[in-house]
Amino acid sequence: MKTPITLFLYLLSTLFLYGCKDKEVDPSDNFETGTTLTAAMGDDLARQVYIDLSEGKMTSIAVNTWELAFEKEGNAIRTNSAKKVAIAIPATTNFDEVTDDEGLDYAYDSSDGDLGTTALNGWETNQPYVINLGIDENGNNLGTKKFRITAKNSTSIAIQFAELDGSQSQNVNIDFDEGNFTFYSLINAQKVVVEPARWDLVLTAVSLRTGAPCASMGAGAKPGVNCDIYRLGASAMTNTYQGVQVAVDDPFEELKKDDDPEAEKNQQTIESSNFDDLGISDFNTLGASSSADAIGRTWLQILEPHSSGVYKVYDFITYIVKDTDGNYYKLRFLAYKGGDNAENGYPTFEYELLAE
Repeated sequence: MKTPITLFLYLLSTLFLYGCKDKEVDPSDNFETGTTLTAAMGDDLARQVYIDLSEGKMTSIAVNTWELAFEKEGNAIRTNSAKKVAIAIPATTNFDEVTDDEGLDYAYDSSDGDLGTTALNGWETNQPYVINLGIDENGNNLGTKKFRITAKNSTSIAIQFAELDGSQSQNVNIDFDEGNFTFYSLINAQKVVVEPARWDLVLTAVSLRTGAPCASMGAGAKPGVNCDIYRLGASAMTNTYQGVQVAVDDPFEELKKDDDPEAEKNQQTIESSNFDDLGISDFNTLGASSSADAIGRTWLQILEPHSSGVYKVYDFITYIVKDTDGNYYKLRFLAYKGGDNAENGYPTFEYELLAE
């Protein structure tokens, strides 16, 4: 934590150099607490930005570096929802018999971060899976592979993966890293470092279903055409593994979230925010959540017509965050557009340490 003198000098120098302009921070920079920041995810949402509130650190990670993440202490396996990675389960249990994905239905990790609803929830040893590797930063499909988990213990997990035609088959033993998850790239056949050792929330893309589930449509269902259509959306996910909790103050909680620009909630402004008045006592009064999506996508709404790319940022909502160190901060989002051309994918927020 910065001392009051240090913080005063910093603020004085900031006013001198920048006037009233918000501070734009490179995602790898340290920053002072109690400031306004922009997390550069990019218009294509190709970067995830991890934020450590008490240390004043932002860490930017390229999305297209991994497909699977293996839980060290449990059995959860995450897929990289930030680039639309999806899983399909063939009917056969014979790895060699899987040669295409014809007729298979793909599943995605839930956008709420629940480890009990991942695409690989309830995975079985030696069961073949087909994995759609998602898209690159230009929206190009990265293709498919097949894989299976052949063994797992407390220190490592073993997998076999190959092209669907059986070529380029590899058997690898992946030693778990120190963190909660170990991340692996099937494309590059290697482990990658993704999550920093300390973080409180991450601004990341998630895969969102925009069409009805194919199972509800019968014989006329065409995945990705008239059902099970997915797009990427920005979300703020919290580090539930290390005890991050969030309480929410929404003065218009009773109003429905709607994509109609004329909806009542979309007419509200920052003037109705309680940000300046909230303190630590309100954390308990409001009731805290330890869900990974306690912030999630509640701070913004895309408006009709969606093709226009216009978002309403609910700057009147305040989030009180209890971080991994037990400190309390209040935080609110101010914008989603940024960059030279006012592109989507530049969440801007302000936050402030709450004193006991």
